[in-house]
Amino acid sequence: MRSAFLPGCLAGLILLAGCGKPPAKFDDLHPVTGTILTSEGKPVEAGVVVFEADPPKADFLTNSEVGSGGTFKLTTVRTNDSQGERKPGAPAGKYKVTFTPKLGDQTAGYQAPVTLPNPVTVEAKSNDLKLTLPAKK
Repeated sequence: MRSAFLPGCLAGLILLAGCGKPPAKFDDLHPVTGTILTSEGKPVEAGVVVFEADPPKADFLTNSEVGSGGTFKLTTVRTNDSQGERKPGAPAGKYKVTFTPKLGDQTAGYQAPVTLPNPVTVEAKSNDLKLTLPAKK
């Protein structure tokens, strides 16, 4: 019993030591709104859009639900704290963009996420983007 107690205490101390890390600080965020269109030029109906920073920022996730008419408004969430603080906008920089269609009726078939072929740049100002999905192969 005693031999199992010491390793358990050590593991607990190691975990507690890692818990004291302060949350990552948000960069300056800039408003980002936009519309996502199909390759035919029609707005997508619903889903989620994710902007992955290049280079990646592991402590943050920038995304939005896509509403009617293909519209979105980005927010950035801090992922390395228990609160998951979310703020409107995105840091300036280049992003890889992935659109995931809304999961609907399972009999309609699976629709895989679609990554835009070119990076998107968020500028240090108000941004209004028009994104077009590539044609299905």
